[in-house]
Amino acid sequence: MRAAALCAFGLGLGSALAGVAVAILAFEPIPFGDFVDFFRRFFEVGGWDGYGPAELYAHHNEHRLVVPRLWFLADVALFDGTQGFLITVIVLSSALHAAILAGLFRSLGHGGAMLWGFAAVALGAALSPAQWENLVWGFQVQFIQVWLFATLAFVAVAVAGDATARPWRGVALGILAALAATYSMANGLLVWPLLVGLALWCGVRGAPLILLAAAALAVVTIELAGFRAHPGHGDPFETLAQPLALARYALRYLTSGIGMIGTLGQELVGAALVATVMATAVDALVRRRRYRPAHAVLLAVAAFVIGAALVTGLGRVTFGIGQANSVRYTTPSFVFLIAVAALLLDRAARLERRHAAATALAAAAVLLVVPGVVDGFRHRAVILAARDARANAVIAYLAGGYRPETLIALYPFRMAMPYEVLRKLEAARLGPFAAAATLAPPPALLAGPVAMPGETCRGNIDAVNSDPVLGLVASGWAAAEGGSRQPAWILLVDTAGSLVGWGASRTARGDVGKALGIGWRGRGFDAHGHHRVDGPVRIVGMFADGGSCRVGEPTPPAPPRFVDAVPADALQATESTWTVTAGPNPDRLGNEAPPAEVGPAIGSLGPGSRLEAHLDFVSDTGNATLLVPVRTGAFPIGVAIVLRDAATGAELDRHEFSRPSDRGWTWLRLAVASEAGRRLRLEVTAVGPDGDQRRRGRQAAVDIGRARPARLAP
Repeated sequence: MRAAALCAFGLGLGSALAGVAVAILAFEPIPFGDFVDFFRRFFEVGGWDGYGPAELYAHHNEHRLVVPRLWFLADVALFDGTQGFLITVIVLSSALHAAILAGLFRSLGHGGAMLWGFAAVALGAALSPAQWENLVWGFQVQFIQVWLFATLAFVAVAVAGDATARPWRGVALGILAALAATYSMANGLLVWPLLVGLALWCGVRGAPLILLAAAALAVVTIELAGFRAHPGHGDPFETLAQPLALARYALRYLTSGIGMIGTLGQELVGAALVATVMATAVDALVRRRRYRPAHAVLLAVAAFVIGAALVTGLGRVTFGIGQANSVRYTTPSFVFLIAVAALLLDRAARLERRHAAATALAAAAVLLVVPGVVDGFRHRAVILAARDARANAVIAYLAGGYRPETLIALYPFRMAMPYEVLRKLEAARLGPFAAAATLAPPPALLAGPVAMPGETCRGNIDAVNSDPVLGLVASGWAAAEGGSRQPAWILLVDTAGSLVGWGASRTARGDVGKALGIGWRGRGFDAHGHHRVDGPVRIVGMFADGGSCRVGEPTPPAPPRFVDAVPADALQATESTWTVTAGPNPDRLGNEAPPAEVGPAIGSLGPGSRLEAHLDFVSDTGNATLLVPVRTGAFPIGVAIVLRDAATGAELDRHEFSRPSDRGWTWLRLAVASEAGRRLRLEVTAVGPDGDQRRRGRQAAVDIGRARPARLAP
């Protein structure tokens, strides 16, 4: 037994330390995903002045996140919304849950090496790096604590059934813990029927039982009456018509923590463990005297996770059974596996066979800990790449303003929302802006002229572009000459020595890692500047120790899409006006009149508006560049300008806006390759309220002037 316990202790402790290391190494004080939505609402209602009980109780999809939102507010109030506090709560909650489950195992009559071995395995599983998404995302405090609160509720009610205890105290604590579970996630509602059944089994009777049953009935009735299914999930009734798919989904959900054994292995092991729980529960009902309250609590914990697996599957089987192996589901999987392992180890310890308990403990340690550690190690590149992508989003915001291509890492649907949240966080000095030193070069570098270093980097400049709308953008990779050390910061400098943009080497690049011999740690750079720069751009790499090197001095090519003004030799394309096919009051152009050479112009009404229009003209030249005067609003995602052959409808060129041109009027270049006399059609669309708002967000105004072609320079 001692050897098996030492093995279990080492594996469990190693897994727990690996999980904590993931939480530390992957941490950045940057909100992303649903956390962006929390801050959006926090600022929308006026911050502390407007965020009251109604906001705490409001739905988030199908959940009421009362308890998690209290944690979020505490993080904002006490720690500037940097999420380090939330990550600490997640780690401590996981460790506490493991300790409670180990305490239940001790209540079954086990101690010594067996107890310490199991406790280490429980800790290693509860903090397994396989659940890395829940360890690095502060929003997931709710996904850690719903299981913890459920277990606490079961323990409290089981204690209330002890003849030597005060039932009122246990029932009251059980109700409070069950409320915390219910208002952490919607699946917390499943706690209540299990809690009442557990109370009956443990011998709670009279007024305490009536109070518990009344609380259960009231909470379940209220929440089911106000339940709102997630609109993006599948129809539960359709899923019920696929019982085999639902069962397979649930079995994989329950064993996702050991997904390294393969999907068939998951389903076989999951089925065996569910059968074990069911058989033990039936036996506990028939031969109650053979079981202790701790047995009943472990069965309730396992049943709670099984119920959550089925409820989750009802809305997600339509996504495919493979979705059951999502990283976030490994947390309930490990809770289930720990509870069942405790029951099986207890049974093995009571067998009259030598080494049965030691063998079972060693097997549990290997199965519960090793696959999770291997899985976490396998995903190390993904974990750190996700961290760096979020950091790049904030760095690009600080260096170059609105950069929708980077904001996907923070919120993948509506690019305007994370940008506005970043603006408000910056104004309030919260989140990444409370500790921006790690996300920006030293102030001295940003403040003064930049001297060109004598040392040259090795690397490559993949692209440098500069135009009136996109500003300055550079990408590539760099490393110290003769080594694999990469610069932390990239500075963009004009010929006068002024800093015109900057960025960081934080873009995951497998090709760079291969070239430098550092594998998944290889990084490329992306750098941004707010404004267009004419002439050469000097690119300088700055190392963490203060050293520097020259990456290159490229000259950005002629703007591929936008120019500042119409060339003097431009020819008028047409005297026609636009034909508007959708969008009310298309003649509104905002507060600024268009330049004389633009008119007549059309425009949309601004955010949330819709516009569809076209302009026909005849090409009187051969190859040419069509210059279209445009001025967009702040977030022109979904605004597209298309050039077509009017006769065939064939698309000749297209531009879809991402970054705004709201600094003023600019001219969009479209390529025209056609013979003289060809009929062309210019189309503009701005997606409004009838468009795909989930992915594109609310659109801003676009003003389009009369098209003017200019001959290409020879």
